[in-house]
Amino acid sequence: MERLRKAAAETVFWLHFALVSVWFGLFLVPTSLWSGKISFHFWFITIATALQFLWGFVLLPVTKKYRMVCPLTTAMQLLRGYPVADERNNNHSCIKEFSERIGRPIPKKAVTISTFASLGVVTVQYFFLR
Repeated sequence: MERLRKAAAETVFWLHFALVSVWFGLFLVPTSLWSGKISFHFWFITIATALQFLWGFVLLPVTKKYRMVCPLTTAMQLLRGYPVADERNNNHSCIKEFSERIGRPIPKKAVTISTFASLGVVTVQYFFLR
């Protein structure tokens, strides 16, 4: 059963990585190839960010502090055996974990800044370039 949980956690990690790759990868897709890219990208990032804010509120009674938390991170860390109240669950970052796995660790603050910077860029694109 433990091997199954580890495999499930790893699957969630790579699903999460795929979504993050789309999040940032869409900046590389020219609008000449996909005319609806700006709208899709805006809504993709806006909804994903809103879900993290909402999930943070849902977890507030358990964690006793507010922070943005991705539901996929919670699922992955639960599968790894970390309860929701554990800092290793609600303060974990998939991007940070991936960067550590490839030997190029980045600070958690850089992940947060890149999240809001990308949201800002797609918002400007959505309202001024489409």
